[in-house]
Amino acid sequence: MRALVAGASDIGRIRERNEDSFAIGDLDAGELWDGDGPLDAGGPRGAFVVVCDGMGGAAGGEVASELATRAAWRDLSAAQATDDPQVFARLLRRAVRSANQRVWDEAQREPTLRGMGTTLSAAGVAGRHLVVAQVGDSRVYVLRNGVLTQVTRDQTLTSALVGAGKYTQAEAEAMVGGATILQALGVASDVEPSLSVIDLRRDDRVLICSDGLYNQLGPSTMEAILDGRTGPELLARALCEAARAAGGADNITAVVMFAGGDELPPAASADDLPRFVEFDPREEGERALTSTSYVARRLAARAGIGDDPGPPVVPSTGQHPVIPRGRVAPGMTLADVAGPAARRLGTGRRGWLIGALLGGLAAAALGWWLAGAL
Repeated sequence: MRALVAGASDIGRIRERNEDSFAIGDLDAGELWDGDGPLDAGGPRGAFVVVCDGMGGAAGGEVASELATRAAWRDLSAAQATDDPQVFARLLRRAVRSANQRVWDEAQREPTLRGMGTTLSAAGVAGRHLVVAQVGDSRVYVLRNGVLTQVTRDQTLTSALVGAGKYTQAEAEAMVGGATILQALGVASDVEPSLSVIDLRRDDRVLICSDGLYNQLGPSTMEAILDGRTGPELLARALCEAARAAGGADNITAVVMFAGGDELPPAASADDLPRFVEFDPREEGERALTSTSYVARRLAARAGIGDDPGPPVVPSTGQHPVIPRGRVAPGMTLADVAGPAARRLGTGRRGWLIGALLGGLAAAALGWWLAGAL
């Protein structure tokens, strides 16, 4: 198939630096996008995109996101060529874990970078499929037949509360008071990415973005812009400009991919829409594919929400911390919201949990403590 890909990033209106990072490359050609016109990748495993949103205070976020994007690209581009989506997914998982190790090692080596981390959403083409790896709350969408569909699952406290049927989206957002991710690259020495496989159709448009885009623009606005009659480069810029105009409260990154070519079948009907399908690398064939995210459920269970569906794919390296980006609503404690697994990793622009919080503390006292730490 043929893929045309381009991206854009903007610091936004509030942040002092841009901690987002992205890379676009052609795996078959072994070349990274140079920013001059869209990348045109036509091989069986051609286009690859990775978007990272760094965090950690000082320059840590910038360093983490840049290290992760480059490490993921380097590892995957050096891997064996394949158009088998399940083989590709395993190679992508290895690349994400390699990127995690790179960020973790640098944080251990350099004291001023301790506590840095980054989200990651990566998408690559394998034959007629889009293979996605997800850590944190950046996102991947597919626009088909004029309908925008999210094909990743957020690894956040809000998403876990909603998924467990405890609260509505609005209630969970009001309670948590901001995005609180359940996993990030570089926080521990290993990471468990969620892998998903999407069947592509001719003329699909893929959007890989950071939360600074979708938090500022509602789905309908993103859908309308992405459906525009221009190329991927202009669409990526238009998305970033719209998010900036809407407030630009965070760094903004958008990468747009056009999927085409006779190898891809057209959409069978208006109802032939993409759907989330997670891939379990422990299984083979159809048994490896499921419509729910076991990774997200395992992360939520570690935060005290819902039941653990089973052992992690990667060897255990300790609890993945809950990583708050905002404040907890008045009267609520993090133990109330996240359960006993909530831990703090340090302080910075988004705040990190450092020790097990005691649910018995008075809400007023804990609220004062959080106000000073976040």
